[in-house]
Amino acid sequence: MKVSYLVLLLVLCTGLFATPRGLTVREIPVSDVVVGVQPQVTEFITVPPIATPEPLDREEWQTMDYMDLDFLLPAKAQYGMQFNNSLSTGVPMGSMGSLLPESRLAIQKAPDWFRAELSGTLVQLTAEKQLIWANLINNAVDPYVDEIAFCVANSSPLYLNSSYALPEMFTENAVAIYAMAGQLPYVQVVDTGLSTQGGNYYSTTSYFKKNEAGVTVQVSVPREIYYWYIVHPKITDEIAAYIDPIIVENNSTHTNNIVAPPVGKFWRTYLYSLADGEYPVLSQALAECQTLFNRDGSDNDAIRKIQWWINQNMSFTSNNERPHQPVRIIAKRIGRCGEYADLTAACARLALIPCTSINSISTDHTWNEFWDENWVAWEPVNGYINDPLVYENGWGKVFGSVFETRSAGLFTPVTERYSQGSATIRIQVVDINLQPVDGARVVLAIYETTNRFDNEQYTDNEGFVLFTIGDNRNFRARVETNFALYPALAGTYIQLVENSVSGENYMYLFVLPMPLPQPALEQIPTPVDSVLDHRFSISYQSYGYYVTGFNLWDDIDILGPKPYHYKYVANPSNASFMVMDTDNLLFWQIDSMGSASNYLSPTSNGNATFDIPVGQDWFAFVDNSHRHRNAVQLTGWMVYERNGSSAVDEMAPIVGFELGNSYPNPFSSEMKLSLKMADTALLNLEIYNIKGQLVRSFPAATYKKGSNTLAWDAKDNSGSKVSSGIYFWRAQSGSQIKTSKMAVIR
Repeated sequence: MKVSYLVLLLVLCTGLFATPRGLTVREIPVSDVVVGVQPQVTEFITVPPIATPEPLDREEWQTMDYMDLDFLLPAKAQYGMQFNNSLSTGVPMGSMGSLLPESRLAIQKAPDWFRAELSGTLVQLTAEKQLIWANLINNAVDPYVDEIAFCVANSSPLYLNSSYALPEMFTENAVAIYAMAGQLPYVQVVDTGLSTQGGNYYSTTSYFKKNEAGVTVQVSVPREIYYWYIVHPKITDEIAAYIDPIIVENNSTHTNNIVAPPVGKFWRTYLYSLADGEYPVLSQALAECQTLFNRDGSDNDAIRKIQWWINQNMSFTSNNERPHQPVRIIAKRIGRCGEYADLTAACARLALIPCTSINSISTDHTWNEFWDENWVAWEPVNGYINDPLVYENGWGKVFGSVFETRSAGLFTPVTERYSQGSATIRIQVVDINLQPVDGARVVLAIYETTNRFDNEQYTDNEGFVLFTIGDNRNFRARVETNFALYPALAGTYIQLVENSVSGENYMYLFVLPMPLPQPALEQIPTPVDSVLDHRFSISYQSYGYYVTGFNLWDDIDILGPKPYHYKYVANPSNASFMVMDTDNLLFWQIDSMGSASNYLSPTSNGNATFDIPVGQDWFAFVDNSHRHRNAVQLTGWMVYERNGSSAVDEMAPIVGFELGNSYPNPFSSEMKLSLKMADTALLNLEIYNIKGQLVRSFPAATYKKGSNTLAWDAKDNSGSKVSSGIYFWRAQSGSQIKTSKMAVIR
């Protein structure tokens, strides 16, 4: 009876395009004001190649402190090391904060291929939250480590810092993937490498399908598609959280039904086993499937089972409540295209089928695509499978642009799949000095009787965006940056092509009326170091960068600014290196003005050293202040070194005393420090934190010639346990002072 009713309802609707607003996203204000016509150009501004510096010489120097540079460095940010003069040692520093020892362990445990993203996310968290999410990874076991670490690395810091993000959901998410793979006949998870082996280990899925000839074959899902479109717990604009299915979802905040378990439910496990009276159970339906998708049109594959299950459980209509959460959507059992698209993506992903959301904002519709060696158009409510032109030829929709929405907010144009005729609009954004502007927001609108938001893209490092568009449409655009607008009046547009023609490539150069702000750096001579005993050495390079933009739709932005999204570009970017004292670093981080020595102009790979004059603190760092918004992906290392004559030489006779190894290191409850004394002598021992503050002092004592040990119970002078972090032994005998580093992990 339910099926017949649904068919009748679809016949009466005869096309979802005629219904009230179908998307479950917030409205986008658009102005109708057009201030001029943008002429086309035949060529763009070129960008000069990046220079390469000479390698550095590290002979006769010994590493005392080491720091990996696998890092996502945002525009205007710094990352490097500080010479702590009071402790005569090097410590990590960064404008966004510092990584806890637990975070460094988590980054080392994660696969190499997303360590930069993971470090860039963890460093933006509060110390409390950084510890929670780092330890989630540190305590994870194979085969779940990479799935958990990827989801942390690619979640917004705003979300991870909030009370909505619960670590147990990330574990439940990863465990469920493997559990379901063991129950579904058509798919399996394939692990390549292990976290205990390190390197570029990863997982993916392998599935059975029928090709056009009806022959069953086995194929694998590409790595990136597996993690983004199966593993990631966020689908579109919803907050990944546990949801109470009974609570009506607030249309403004979409957070009032977020409830901790066991009352709150996570969509991946809840939808899979949901048993509700007469409605079919999805896990039982999927267990009957031997193939993911049958391209010969035969039944009993997972795609058609999911489509059947959705239409058994849902009816196409809506009321005032427009939920974003799949758990609430299935509780209501009604929705329009927005709810159907979110539910479809959730059901496919829990079935280990890559699935994403497709949007046409200007024509107010959304649907899905699933992956079967390529992306396949899919809309269960209408029974559409692999029929991308049905909207144009069957519904009469004339698309402006169509785009895929990744869960982190990135838009990827896919108009060519949904329009019989398509063209491209390529725009380069430059400043008044014809300098390309990176990370500029370019908004595209179509005009009928009024302007309608159509798409948005953010410029790459050469200032480019590319839109694929439908034909026979009137297009307009505007540009927004932190320092200038084009056109200059906020919210207005410039006219582009009035009637787009299939196959054409439209090229436009947008010149902003202001110069791209650049840091005001005074290069000063390297300070004289009379004794070559301490120095920083660095070797860094960039294989790629991230086009950086704001997520247009993300419910977490009720807590603050919109999160960023990132699009990786596998072209080298550049970063600079410099050394500053404390005062200049402060001015630099406030308004990008200051004096620096050992300056290495922006380059894709750099090598440098800085001989440290003792007597004050120094900061040596990689810098991305020349960029407007795009982040650079770094790799490499930075070390604090001592010359052979000042570093510990095990073969040389002891002069005064030496500090040996701290063990275990890191530790949580007790560690021991080894001392080697040249002669019996009085020794003062103290412990400092990374800020140079005294934490624990030991009574001065006489230590005998030879080997000695001293234990520390990880407590301060008041007897309280110290928090996780980096600490330093400071030992003094007469005029001789030496330090040793250790890490406390709770």
